[in-house]
Amino acid sequence: MGLEIHKSEFNEQDYLTFDALLTQELLFVKTLLGRADSFSNSKRVGYELEVCLLDDAYQPAPLNFKILEDLSNEEFANELAKYDLEINGSVFDIDDSTPKLLHDDLNKKWSLLEQSALKFDTHIALFGVLPNLRKEHFNQALYQSQMKRYTLFSKRIVQLREESLQLLFYGQDKVSLKRNDVMSEALCTSLQIHFQIPYSQSIDYYHAALIASVMMVGIGANSSLVMGKRAWHESRIPIFEQSTDSRNALRRRDGEDKRVHLAHSYINNWGELFDQNSNFRTIFPDVNDTALEKLYHFNLHNGTIWRWVRPILAQESSGQWTIRLELRILPAGPTLIDTEANLWFFIGLIEGLVNSNIDLKALDFETLKQDFYSVAKCGVNSTFHEPFTLEKVTLSSWLQKYGERLSLQGLQQLGIKKSQREEYSHIVLSRIDQTGASWQLKHYEKYKDINKLMEDYMHYFKTNTPVYRWSI
Repeated sequence: MGLEIHKSEFNEQDYLTFDALLTQELLFVKTLLGRADSFSNSKRVGYELEVCLLDDAYQPAPLNFKILEDLSNEEFANELAKYDLEINGSVFDIDDSTPKLLHDDLNKKWSLLEQSALKFDTHIALFGVLPNLRKEHFNQALYQSQMKRYTLFSKRIVQLREESLQLLFYGQDKVSLKRNDVMSEALCTSLQIHFQIPYSQSIDYYHAALIASVMMVGIGANSSLVMGKRAWHESRIPIFEQSTDSRNALRRRDGEDKRVHLAHSYINNWGELFDQNSNFRTIFPDVNDTALEKLYHFNLHNGTIWRWVRPILAQESSGQWTIRLELRILPAGPTLIDTEANLWFFIGLIEGLVNSNIDLKALDFETLKQDFYSVAKCGVNSTFHEPFTLEKVTLSSWLQKYGERLSLQGLQQLGIKKSQREEYSHIVLSRIDQTGASWQLKHYEKYKDINKLMEDYMHYFKTNTPVYRWSI
């Protein structure tokens, strides 16, 4: 969403032309998918990390345009709100050197961003949901980043929905916000992991990623306070799904998927999933005179369907095609070291599941989906149907009994050094006692003071202390 489109206004002919080109490109994709030898079987990893900007009082600082102008670097990009921006990580082949390369890449970019932000008396931080955002921070005129893409996106979603957007869900408290735009989506800041997978096993990797998402949305939760309300442990899930819902009342009643969703079902081939894209109305009919195989219109449309596990097709300079999974369920933070641990533990879980020789589609898909939302709501102490026996167990006990071993095995199979995989596993498994979400809830229960919570959070954040070690 950080890339700009070519026009700010579109007419009916633009939509017709775009949809016709989209259909042609989809047919090309389905032909391409039948040519396995056209695809790479290498494994690579990259990331995008969304960052909050804060002033000296740790209030939202709407200064991303100044910082981005100062950086003048394509590795940093806009987000919907002026008090957020995004770091675009480099891409690495996965082997024993990758964790250090990724660590150095993240810290180098973080340092560049921090130096630029300091010029404007601004702090940078990682939250799943920034706890001190209030209704006034969703004022489009004051806080929306000035890009044609965001303005059109907001108008188009409301136009398709044919009514205002209603954010409404319940944790310990009721969270409610009504908007005539999509600015409530600015509550969400995320870590997006890009995992390039071998095409020959790509369907198994996709299903393994869906299963692993259930575990990671609990153990990685960091979004439990929303506008002063005690919400879901990972509140980004309902916030993003509701804020970008383009269905009108009839389409909601008919059961059409939201633009943000886990998945519609298990799949037998990628053609099934990409066919589902046709069910979603075009947001950006940005017609571009590019070669068919560039898939400009296909990727632009696919990029406005925010599956929590989203497949992306691309072509390398060598001519080989790749497929990667964009893993979108994790929040940003709480710290840089937590971010690295989340990334590697998640990839290890997926790799471990693929190599476990279990039936990755054994659990009824609707049950898997229910588990995902239940764990997002209640966190690491939720129950879910574990993938080996399909029995219902607590996530915390499963992670200790099976999850740690599975992720360690997966990372070993990827060639990650023992010391590194054990470090990441220790950081993640220690969160069974305290995640970012549970720390925020405990802190709020004790002090009932969001400003103090921000001060204490930022104290630990700046020391890069893993969240399981934070005290109240």
